[in-house]
Amino acid sequence: MRDPASRRRAAAGLLLLGTLACARDATAPERAVGTAVRAGSERGPDGAAGREGDETADVVTFEDFTLGAIDGQHDWQATGALGSAASGACAVYDHAIADPSLLVAPAYLPARFGRRSLRISNAVTSGCYSDQTFSSRSADVAGARRAVSTSTDGRTEYALPGARLKNHFEAEWVVLSAEPTAWQPGLEVVASPARGDDHRMSWVQMADWADGLAIVFAERSDPRAPGAFQRTIVARGLDRSRPHGIRLTMDFAEGQGNDVVRVYVDGVLRHVGTSWETYYHFDPNGRANFNGATPAVNRLMFRTGSDTHRGVPGDPAPGTRGRGFLIDRVRVTVSSVTRASEAADRREGRQDEPPRVGRAAP
Repeated sequence: MRDPASRRRAAAGLLLLGTLACARDATAPERAVGTAVRAGSERGPDGAAGREGDETADVVTFEDFTLGAIDGQHDWQATGALGSAASGACAVYDHAIADPSLLVAPAYLPARFGRRSLRISNAVTSGCYSDQTFSSRSADVAGARRAVSTSTDGRTEYALPGARLKNHFEAEWVVLSAEPTAWQPGLEVVASPARGDDHRMSWVQMADWADGLAIVFAERSDPRAPGAFQRTIVARGLDRSRPHGIRLTMDFAEGQGNDVVRVYVDGVLRHVGTSWETYYHFDPNGRANFNGATPAVNRLMFRTGSDTHRGVPGDPAPGTRGRGFLIDRVRVTVSSVTRASEAADRREGRQDEPPRVGRAAP
């Protein structure tokens, strides 16, 4: 549930929601082979946040959302989703607020999912971004010092009024298959730190494979090819009959190619990598489309996309219509972190020491 202050912040931002055009860009690995704000709350066995314990951010349980169209509810943006009244979307995506108890048998549905969740499938896809589903915005924005929160043409401000630029971003959510006893071939949904348009700074894919659910991370970390994607399977064979907690943290550093991204699955640190900043700094498309500026992020984008308009394979999975994934307990926070505070967190056991996997933290 969202508190009155959060509702006021959400209302302040609704003016820009209906005006966003569908945007395409070249960022798509979909088919390419002060003090840290901690989640000071109870955690369940899926490693995701329990009740709200951080005064700066809410856990979105969707219980106060209306069934159906998500666009415009509590600062969430989904102009291309089912039931949206907005115009200019590239497609009508199979994204909606649903009652999970009507989809999942009680034996597989945790009580914490309640009677409302975000249901999302890739039965319909497109090469667009700004008409996909975006979470509500955090009070501040995250990025390196020169990160921008306005559109390339300067006409749209994606930050909430009074937002400050900080260097640490965290997002977490719980995912549950809407078909807990059956494989949904082709099911793929991507979550990315974003701001409301086609700018993204990372990429976490949730997929249903034959051997269970999988989590895949994409980064741009090769110094010899700074515009190329590197994909890592951070978890696979996950039990599709139970929920799984996903957590993504990002530390933005000054300089190029040195941001640190950590991916957790069910409370366990599974990968340490980097962000997409080199795309904006070095890639010809990134420089041409976005003027070489990295975006300041303040929300999550849930995207069911393909890039067939650029000749990249990415057919939808129509058999997932009406099912797909259930997303719940979404939480986004932005804060300022110093190296001293990170070291103290590790000493006191509040933060996992990163393993030497992928790109190690500096």
